Amino acid sequence: MMKKKSLSGVALCFSALFSHSVLATTDLTTEESNTIIKEDIAAAQVMAEVCPAIIGKNATFDSVIQQLIQTYLGEYSVKGMTYSALQADSEYKSLLKEARDGAKQSSQEEQQTVCQEILDHQG
Repeated sequence: MMKKKSLSGVALCFSALFSHSVLATTDLTTEESNTIIKEDIAAAQVMAEVCPAIIGKNATFDSVIQQLIQTYLGEYSVKGMTYSALQADSEYKSLLKEARDGAKQSSQEEQQTVCQEILDHQG
């Protein structure tokens, strides 16, 4: 399982997310793929929590985050999985805590960079 210890890990996650090809080009088990998807959704959730304090409330940012979350949910093995249902998943809760801890350990500059990259993303 991948561990994200800083926001740079979150940035890497979003770089992979923007390419939309990571899961399609690897030989992962369904469980491994689902864990990666959960990590990416957790990273998006943390960015949704952190970035408004850095870049201000922004409808474009919110829209990009929601698009990213929906894209990943579409790749989850359990069709019909929702963002709200995922919040109750024990593995997701653990991954979300790791992502939050990583964000706390990152510098303001790293946070600003990742938030701006998300804002500039043109899905």
